[in-house]
Amino acid sequence: MSETPHIEGETPADAQLHGTVTWARLGVVGPAMIVIVVAVVASFAIPQLDPYQPWKPGEPVPFWNLIGRPFEADELEEAEQRHDKAEDFAREALAEQDPVPRERPDKPVVKIEDGDQLPAYEPQPGDDKPVARELELFNGDELDGFFAELARSDAGVEGAITRIIHWGDSAIGIDGIPGAIRARMQARFGNSGHGFHLMAPPNTSYRHSAVKFDHNEQWELCFIIQNCKGDGRYGLGGATFWSYGGAESTFRMHPERSAGTVSVFEVAYLAQPRGGKLGLRVDREQPVVVSTRAEVEEDRWHRIEFDEPGDHRLRVRANAGGLSRVYGVVLERDVPGVVWDSAALVGAFTKRMLNYDRDHLAAQLEHRQSSLAVLMFGGNDMIRDNLSREQYEAEYREVLQLIKAAKPDISCLVMAPLDHGVRKGARIVSKDIVPIMVEAQRAAAKAEGCAFFDTYTAMGGEGSAGRWYRQDPRLMGGDLGHATMKGHVVIGEMFFRALVHAYIDYRKREG
Repeated sequence: MSETPHIEGETPADAQLHGTVTWARLGVVGPAMIVIVVAVVASFAIPQLDPYQPWKPGEPVPFWNLIGRPFEADELEEAEQRHDKAEDFAREALAEQDPVPRERPDKPVVKIEDGDQLPAYEPQPGDDKPVARELELFNGDELDGFFAELARSDAGVEGAITRIIHWGDSAIGIDGIPGAIRARMQARFGNSGHGFHLMAPPNTSYRHSAVKFDHNEQWELCFIIQNCKGDGRYGLGGATFWSYGGAESTFRMHPERSAGTVSVFEVAYLAQPRGGKLGLRVDREQPVVVSTRAEVEEDRWHRIEFDEPGDHRLRVRANAGGLSRVYGVVLERDVPGVVWDSAALVGAFTKRMLNYDRDHLAAQLEHRQSSLAVLMFGGNDMIRDNLSREQYEAEYREVLQLIKAAKPDISCLVMAPLDHGVRKGARIVSKDIVPIMVEAQRAAAKAEGCAFFDTYTAMGGEGSAGRWYRQDPRLMGGDLGHATMKGHVVIGEMFFRALVHAYIDYRKREG
C-alpha cells in the first residue's frame, strides 16, 4: 500500500488532502499528454493535417537549443540578428520619410568640355548611412556605365540627366517602390522630373500619385502580358493605345504630391500608313496638330519644351480621320539630376518581357537614353506549376539578353522578389519557392553581367513576410506577397542606400 508523502509542517489531514490533489492532477495531465502526442503523430501521418505540423524539415527544431546543439543555436541567433537589423532599418527609414516631395533648389549647372575631368566626389549628408544589404557586383564593374552618368548628374553638369527604366510585376504597382527610390535619388542627385507615364491605365493598379492624370474611356489598348500585338510594339511602359478619334488624356505634375513643375513634355507614338492626327494642347494655348501618318511604320516622338520649369498641363487627343496609336507621355525638368521611369507590368510572368520586338525596344531605349535597366519580377512566377530553378534561370537570362541586345551599353540590375508568406495554422512562413527563385535570379544576373540586390534577405530572409505583416506600422499586406505603402518606403530606402554605397565605391575607385 502506498503512503501519502509527508511535507514538514502539514497536519495528517493536510497531508491526506495534498496526496489526493497530487494524484488527481496526474489523472488529468496523463491523458492530456497522451492526446497531445496522438495529435502530433496524426499531423505527420494524415496529409490533410499538414498545415498543423509543429515542425518541418529545414526549420529549427522546437526547444532544440535547450538541449544543446551549438551550431543550430548559432544559426538561430544569426537569423534573429538579421531580423532585428531589418526591423531597426525599417523604423529609421519611416522616421525619415518625407511624405510630400518638396521643390528643392536645383544644383548649380556646371559646364564641362569634352575631355575635362569631373570634380572630385564630395560626400553628401547620409552617404555613409549603414545598408541593410549591399549590392552584389560579381565582377565589380557591372554598373560602371550607369555610375559614370550618375557622376555627371551628381556634379551638376549641364544637360546631365541620368535615366533609369524600372520594369517589374505588381510588386512595383502603384509606383510604390520605384516612387520611393525616385524620391530618394532625386533628393540626393537632382530632380529631373517624373518620367514616363502611360496614355491610360491598363489595370486598376497603374497609378502614379505624383502625376495628376485624367482620361476618358475611348482608348483601345493592348497590354504586353496579353501578347496581343504581333508587331511587338508596346512602348517603354509595356502597353500601346489607339483611337479613330475622341480618346484623350491629360497630364500635369500633382501640385501637392510632387515638386509640381515640368519643363518638357514628350509624346511617344507610332507613325504608320493611314495614321491619324493627334491634337496636343498645352495649358490654354491653341492645340498643335501632329500627324502620325508615314509611308512605313516607325516610332516617333513629339517634344514640347518650356524656358523654365512651371506648372504646365498637357492634353493629348486623338482627332478623327485615321488611326492614332500612342504609347505614353514623358514629364521632365531640364535640369541635371535623375529620372526614374516606372513600368509596372501587373500580372506578368518574367518571360512576358520577351513579347517585345527587339528593334522596337532598341528604339525606345536609345531615344530615352536609359543608362540603367532595373527588373523586379518573380511574384507571379511563383504560382507556375512544375517551374524548375533551371528553367526559370534560363528564362530570366533570355530577358536580360534581350535588353542588352537592344541597348548594348545599358547597365542592368536585378532586384529579387519580396518574401511571400503562407499561413499554416497560426503561423506565417515563407513559401518554399522564394529562396529558389532568388538563387535563380542571382545566377542569371551573374551570368549576364548584371548587378543583383537581394531584396528577400534585406527584408530579413525566411519568415520576413510574417514579421512585416505583424509589425507596427504594418509593412506587408494581408495577401503576404505585396508590401504596404510604408513597406514600399522601407524597400526603396534599402535599395537606395545600397546603390549609393556602390556608387561611392566607384567614385573612389575611379579617383
